[in-house]
Amino acid sequence: MKRLEWFIEALLNSYAQVFFSNNKWFGTILMAVTFVDFYVGMYGFFAVSTALLTGHFLGLYEPNVRQGYYGFNSLLVGVGLSIYFEPRPLLLVLVVFSGMLTVFVALAFEGILGKYGLPFLSIPFILVFWTLRLATRQFEALGLSERGVYFLNELYLLGGKNLVDMYEWWNQIPFHTSIKAYFLSIGAIFFQQNIFSGFFAALGLLIYSRIGFTLSLLGFYIAYLFYIALGIPFSEISYSYIGFNYILTAIALGGYFIIPNRNTYLSLLFIIPITAIIGISLQQVFDKLYLPVYSFPFNITVLLFLYGLKFRVDNRIGLSTIFWQQQSPEKNLYNFVNYQERFGNGSPIPIYLPFFGEWSVTQGHNGAFTHKDDWKHAWDFEIRDDQGKTFRDEGDFASDYFCFDKNVLAPADGVVEVLVNDIEDNTVGTRNLDKNWGNTVVIKHSEFLYSKLSHLKKGSILPKIGDKVSKGEIIAKVGNSGNSAFPHLHFQLQATPFIGSKTIDYPISDFWMRYAGTESLEAVGIPPLDAVVSSLTTNMQLKKAFSFVIGNQFHWETNKGEAVVWEVKRDYWLNTYLECQATGSKAFYKLDEGTLHFIHFTGDRESLLYFFFLSAYKVSFGYSNRLRLQDTFAINMVFQPNRLFVQDLFAPFYRYLKGEYTLNYPEKARGIGFQPIQLDGKITKSAFGQEMETSRFQFLIAANGLQSFEFKNRHSQIKATCTAD
Repeated sequence: MKRLEWFIEALLNSYAQVFFSNNKWFGTILMAVTFVDFYVGMYGFFAVSTALLTGHFLGLYEPNVRQGYYGFNSLLVGVGLSIYFEPRPLLLVLVVFSGMLTVFVALAFEGILGKYGLPFLSIPFILVFWTLRLATRQFEALGLSERGVYFLNELYLLGGKNLVDMYEWWNQIPFHTSIKAYFLSIGAIFFQQNIFSGFFAALGLLIYSRIGFTLSLLGFYIAYLFYIALGIPFSEISYSYIGFNYILTAIALGGYFIIPNRNTYLSLLFIIPITAIIGISLQQVFDKLYLPVYSFPFNITVLLFLYGLKFRVDNRIGLSTIFWQQQSPEKNLYNFVNYQERFGNGSPIPIYLPFFGEWSVTQGHNGAFTHKDDWKHAWDFEIRDDQGKTFRDEGDFASDYFCFDKNVLAPADGVVEVLVNDIEDNTVGTRNLDKNWGNTVVIKHSEFLYSKLSHLKKGSILPKIGDKVSKGEIIAKVGNSGNSAFPHLHFQLQATPFIGSKTIDYPISDFWMRYAGTESLEAVGIPPLDAVVSSLTTNMQLKKAFSFVIGNQFHWETNKGEAVVWEVKRDYWLNTYLECQATGSKAFYKLDEGTLHFIHFTGDRESLLYFFFLSAYKVSFGYSNRLRLQDTFAINMVFQPNRLFVQDLFAPFYRYLKGEYTLNYPEKARGIGFQPIQLDGKITKSAFGQEMETSRFQFLIAANGLQSFEFKNRHSQIKATCTAD
């Protein structure tokens, strides 16, 4: 049974993938829907099984096979063939071959469209099915199906009088015409021409995704009203297998490939009518070939729209494409919102503070003096004492200023592009307006990302043009050259390598900040005027405890007598994670030079790894006295699905649930040698701002790393001791 586990998972996912899902229960419901017509169900099963076995024996990437990516198109081909032709051995042979062919067509389009970051959707199904429909006109041994004429007889043979009565009861329910058409359209995705199938497919969609369900209704009714406005009888989309185009388009562009929000819902008002126009026009063409359009309008619309979005230079329309597909509109939304809250100003290349110790922002972005217009995104940094002064004595000399002659560091790895190193330092109170920027270094970090450090001390710049520099490397000293009346460090990011280039709004990563009486550790951010900032000095105990090395194992013994083993791994997409050997649970993380961030969890929420994921959600390897870190969770990571059902319906517009994280650091230890460090924190779940539940946790870190971990709430209390790593 263990050897067939992959097949069962892939089989159910293949059914669910028709609606962009990997939910096993949804897949089970949809599989059952296909068996309303027994032969449709059987031939669909044979087709998808053939595709999965083909992918397995070809050695395709197993996670993609398990997700059903190569199975759902074959499934659609199988059920389509069984509708058109009589069940017989020859049809079974055709279904098997078509299942194999569909896999190869899917691989081809995965390669072609994948280059542009686009999905292949149901294009393999369409091309293979059209090919078979044209070819089978010459296959005289294949008889056209007449089973629809005797459908009730077949139901009777399958489930007796009770099944027939239930089927007729459903068809006699006085639904509004549009509701009947909706159920017929959603059932037609699996070539089922009855309300019974459509209702249960819609029910499965509701269970799988509340957002997906509401989008299916929205897409369908926009098309319904559009057809009425055009004066086209709606039965033409109800019974010709094209009504589902609007349902699938709405789900795909409203919440699956694009993060669902009010803008995606509004965009459907324009996208769905375009899909309808494409469908109506294509039908005129394919009618001449005696071929239906199937899901071709859906494919064209989605691919054109997604491809068009790739040419944007900004997101003024408010449509954000998926960067980590969670196979659920709700999960996509919650994780995207959470990622924006945590790393929203983030950047592909982190830029760090260019100095040691604590410095003050004496002019920030949109500053009062020189940071204006095209040069508004910049900082001036100085050092202040406890009284807020930037100099000793009277401040008459440059050497009186605390920041003068202090080391300037490379803010990230890069190559020196431009430098000026021979401008005299000004006497205090005077400026050199002819050499506005003074002694300057410009470092290239990547295409269109350069840092510029100005007003440096004459002759202090160490590297030469073309030299490589490393993050944290000393490259110069603070001076008072150029348009500078007193010593300070000017720091900016820009897209071009020239001295005097326009600035860009680019954040600084991983810095400690004291501002308006509050201390915080910022993953990314723009330090404001008067903020005191520094790069925290790494505590080696903390770094050893929470810096996970690929291939390492962590061994734990719990207070329940369980032995738990985790291994540090990296997946095909280079995501790093901890995996529990016993449960298969995975906790994905991002490890910066000074901070550990957990990002995502999959698996058993009663496992020790899940509690560790919650507790170590954000850990800084450096800290000030009594530093308090705060962060927020994606709400689907901390709330159970039953709590989220109602929230899911309103999530694109309003989120009333919240999960918050707090980690408290102790006072810095004094004395010689390593001393144990205790970290305490809590996780708070709330609704409408009212606290619902609080969990508390504690870490004890010894000289050799993590020593113990404790987590407790009203449901669980667990303590684990690290026995080896």
